[in-house]
Formats: sequence, structure tokens, C-alpha cells
Amino acid sequence: MTDIGRLLPAISGSDPKDPTSCTQPQLETGRRKIKRLALPLEAMANISPDVESTFRGALDRMSSELGITVGEVSMPSLRFAMPAYYILATTEASTNLARYCGMRFGVPETDVSQHFNDFFSGVRSRCFGQEAKRRILLGTFCRMVGFRDKYYLKSLAVRQLITKEYQSVFAGHDLIVTPTMPFIAPRFEEIAKMKPLEMYSADFLTIPPNLTGLPHLSAPCGYSRSMPVGMQFVAPTGMNRA
Repeated sequence: MTDIGRLLPAISGSDPKDPTSCTQPQLETGRRKIKRLALPLEAMANISPDVESTFRGALDRMSSELGITVGEVSMPSLRFAMPAYYILATTEASTNLARYCGMRFGVPETDVSQHFNDFFSGVRSRCFGQEAKRRILLGTFCRMVGFRDKYYLKSLAVRQLITKEYQSVFAGHDLIVTPTMPFIAPRFEEIAKMKPLEMYSADFLTIPPNLTGLPHLSAPCGYSRSMPVGMQFVAPTGMNRA
């Protein structure tokens, strides 16, 4: 944590060589006393019993040993975060990966006498993995005429809704706390048997702060079945603290 405190002010603020960097002023050094944590009730839905018991045990220790108050709040829009995120993420992936067609970017194709549809499809079929293909197809669908307003623009509106809900919670709390994952990290053989939607569900708790651009940190809070259980802290941005 000391190293983070030294590094964060150095990398915060605007970077004149990076047009996508945050335009907020550089963070000031110094410690901030954390007194009030918010626990969204919706974040505890579908949490495995071993994660929940370890997580709540850590919260109890923080309350008794550090004097931190943990208050339960309702954030109903969190249930929309995952579908909104994957619509936005796949749409952006579809756009960004379109350049890898084997001409200027991507693995070059030696046979240039093909029809351009065959040329592009051949390169992408051979060189993209299954997950990349899945995201390209879903994102292309969401960008099609007639579906852009229905999916992409609506997801942007959902992101704004979730952001406002976070800001309302931060008005009365210092941080928002949740488990990091809804279940213990699976073994490789277990991952091989999981369906895509089951794998996506692992991101249920980390997607909302990523979607809204809020700073967040995961720290181990205990162990279950010899595996670490993570606790995620979500903080307001510098602008929200002002």
C-alpha cells in the first residue's frame, strides 16, 4: 500500500503525450481516513457460500478492529452492468479488430487474387481465437443498422445510470466494498467445462467499476479451501471527491 501511495500521484493527472489520459488534476499525497463503507445488497446475489462467509468475516474484523462502519445499500442498476458492458466491449472489439485483415495489419496473406470477402475471412478465421471471433460477431451485430439504437446507445445510457448511482452512494460513504469474484478461482479442468456465460459471470462484480471508470482495488481478505478470497474496494474519482 505504501508503494501504491507513492506511485499513484506520479501517474495521475493529464499526460500531454496521451490524448486519452484523464484530464483531472494530479492527486495530492497524504492518507485519507476511511470510516464508512457501503455494501450493495445486489452484489451479494449468487455469491457462493464459502466466498460470502469469508468476505463477511473480514468485514466483521474491520468493524471490530478498525472501527469502520459497514452499511448496506441498494444499487439496483448493478444488474444491468454486465449486459451493458459486453455490448459496449464487443462493439469496440469489433471496430478495433477490423484493421487486422492481413493487408496493413495482421498476418499477411500471400494469395491476393481472392475475392476480398474470402481474403479477409480467411485471415481472420485462421488467426483469431474463439473468444475474439465471438466478440467480433456480437459487436458487429450490435453495430448493424436497426440494432445500434436498440443495443449500443441504450448501453451507453445504462452506463450513465450506473455512474449516477455510484455517485449517490459516495455522497454518504467513503468506499464501496464487494467480493471480487462470486466464486473461488476454478481449476483449469473446471474452466474447460464452463460455458461462455458461466465464465462471463465471474466478472459480475468487477465489471461495474470498469464500466464507469471508477478506481478500484482487490485485496485478499481470507482463504477458503486453501484458495484466496478477494475483497474489492471501489472509490470515487478525484472529481467526485471535490
